[in-house]
Amino acid sequence: MLPYRREKIIVCDNIVFELQSVGGVSKYWSETIKRLDNSLDALSFLEGPCVEQNIFRAELSLRSPVFPDRGWLLRRRLFSSRVQADVFHSSYYRISHQTKANIVTIHDFMNELFPTGPRDVLLARLKRRACRNAKMIVAVSERTRQDLLKHYPFVDPGRVKVIYNGVDGSFYPDPRKHPFGIDGRSLTPRGYFLYVGGRGYCKNFPLVLRFLAESRRQGLELPLITVGGGPLTESEWTFARELGIQESAIHQYYHLPTSELRVLYSNCMALLIPSIYEGFGLPAAEGARCGALVLSARGSALDEIVGETEFAFDLRREEEASRLLSLGLESQYGESERVRMQERSNKFNWDSSSERLIEVYNEI
Repeated sequence: MLPYRREKIIVCDNIVFELQSVGGVSKYWSETIKRLDNSLDALSFLEGPCVEQNIFRAELSLRSPVFPDRGWLLRRRLFSSRVQADVFHSSYYRISHQTKANIVTIHDFMNELFPTGPRDVLLARLKRRACRNAKMIVAVSERTRQDLLKHYPFVDPGRVKVIYNGVDGSFYPDPRKHPFGIDGRSLTPRGYFLYVGGRGYCKNFPLVLRFLAESRRQGLELPLITVGGGPLTESEWTFARELGIQESAIHQYYHLPTSELRVLYSNCMALLIPSIYEGFGLPAAEGARCGALVLSARGSALDEIVGETEFAFDLRREEEASRLLSLGLESQYGESERVRMQERSNKFNWDSSSERLIEVYNEI
């Protein structure tokens, strides 16, 4: 890690661990503070009483001082912290008016672009307030940076730094030559399609089902494995049945350890991520690192993850599932794209991301 001026006092706010038990933002924060904790001497943490409910926080053992963050959670989110420090970096859009410099990390603009209720309105307001008061702003992709400058024209572009998320070192190619078991179910290498994560509007899960239906019409009758996101809803099952997909064609895992998710990434026929919008796209980076062929969608931060490829849905066009299948998922081109995507994924590294964050702290 880079050397750091010891006299500067840094406080990291761990409030995101109280807001979610698992999720992309808390994953980002745990990987980040784990490395900051090992690199900075004048570092401390602020956290409330319920952080252990987060699976990532439960796995952390922090050596730096941890100070209690008292009061109702909603009140702490809405009102400025009273922390006094040189740098205050919140995990989820808090600020401190008694700190010399606030740092905020912006992950996406889902709440502004696709609001669904009062929660999105609240988060958008907290995000805007955090950016107005931030000395420096970290964006997790160039797409997120562009969205930020578009939605918040008051932000000086010079105050925004792009620092990509990383990929956990536990993700690497783990190919199998023979059938393998995951949670009691036997699977075959290249014998299934994979979908990982939530299935909200922006994730475009109906297109995943259309792709599955088209592949079966073309004789490629592989099941779909979903990981995370909870059980499929009745409306999702209804749509699947309308497409001719039987329930036996979709296998659901609600939570898997990294070791088993790594095997699923490494041995899938393709990882399907046709999102309408992504601020980064961690499953795409993880899957690529494991050697998966990532079928993404053009027009979001996924372009930065997978790079230029024909294996991407153009959401403006019909018959894209048929086009992608015609390219040959196991063709020479498909195999070369697996290798290229894997090599590209090496740029997403938590150690280098933390080093760049320390550089931001040093610039203040």
